[in-house]
This record gives sequence, structure tokens and C-alpha cells, in this order.
Amino acid sequence: MRRLRATCFSAAFLAFLGLAGCGFTPVYGTGSPIGQVLADIQVAAPSSREDYMFVRSMEERLTRNTQGRKTLRYDLSLSEVGLDIIDVSRSQVLGKVTYELIDEANGEVVVSGSVESFTSFSTVDDFPTLMRNDAQERLINILADRVMSDLAAKLAMT
Repeated sequence: MRRLRATCFSAAFLAFLGLAGCGFTPVYGTGSPIGQVLADIQVAAPSSREDYMFVRSMEERLTRNTQGRKTLRYDLSLSEVGLDIIDVSRSQVLGKVTYELIDEANGEVVVSGSVESFTSFSTVDDFPTLMRNDAQERLINILADRVMSDLAAKLAMT
């Protein structure tokens, strides 16, 4: 058993050394080109409760930057669909974010995209409004993560 552990540890250590020697750099790292672009983004001001939650989520990921040279403009839409499964009452909250990253110096669209997701909640609980709000907040966090991933991937290709 000790021999197996030692072999596994040695293999993991060698793999780590190999990864460190290959020039691997994190996408969001402070010295990476994508990290520098992401640090220079400001998110457009919110106009509704849902927009506010989205901007807050994005700023947690990007850090708040009111002087950024690029602006992330977005269109967030949420809708609710009831699901009546036998003896189970649930609703789904569907969400979509369409975004554009605008270079403020020349007004050009740097990258654009769209992401979608959903969450669900029970409608038979005593607090359906709280459950709906929680589902919306979870969905908005998921959408913010997807926008960040999509944005980073597209910036890496430009």
C-alpha cells in the first residue's frame, strides 16, 4: 500500500513539474493578455432589479472599473415556465444574455455573444416569491459565469 501511494505521489509530482515547464499560463492571470483586457472592462449601468444582480455578479468576476476603456453592454431577459409533473409543482426560470464588448475609443464591437441557462423552483412552498427570487439570483450567477467563459474564449481567439 505504501509503495502504491509513493508511486502515485511521484507520478503526480512529475506531472506537475511537466505542466510547470510547458509554458502554461492561466487565462485570467494578472500578466496574461486576456487578464489585462478583462481588467479594462466596465459593465453598463443596470436599469432593473435583475440587471443590478447581473452587474453585481459581473463586477465580482471582473472587479468594478468605472474608468475602463471597454464597456460590456448586455441585454438580460428572464421568463418563467410552469412545469406540472404528476404531484409535483415546479417552475423553471429561463434566462438569456446577449452581450457586446465595445471599445470606447472607436465604438467598435470587440466581441459579442449570447448565453442561455435555466433554474427551477418549487411552487408548493409557503414562500413562492422568495423561491422565485432565489431561482432568479442563481440563474443570474450562472449566466454571469457563462458570459465570462464565453468572453474569455472569444478574446483568446482575437
